[in-house]
Amino acid sequence: MIVYFDTAELQELYETPLLEIRGKRKIPQEVIKQYKKRIQLLIAIQKLEELRPFKGLNFEFLKGERKGQCSLRLNDQYRLIITPLDENKVQVLLVNEISKHYE
Repeated sequence: MIVYFDTAELQELYETPLLEIRGKRKIPQEVIKQYKKRIQLLIAIQKLEELRPFKGLNFEFLKGERKGQCSLRLNDQYRLIITPLDENKVQVLLVNEISKHYE
């Protein structure tokens, strides 16, 4: 699958080795590590439906304001939002989102 990044910052975050990321980060190191893994997984698959068997990803198609997008879990707080552009291209966006769903 071909991955496009929503911002240059997201692309740089993926391409820069974890040990070379300097300065104060807005995003925790563990989230960056998971982000890199998810991007590698997206590049490796052919279709988004191939993500369904991975239960830990909590892959889902979104509704409401985010209709047409999909979500992958990075941790309890961060989600990777992807927008399918066509059958084998996606655009990625990293979202810091605390879900109040279970409260």
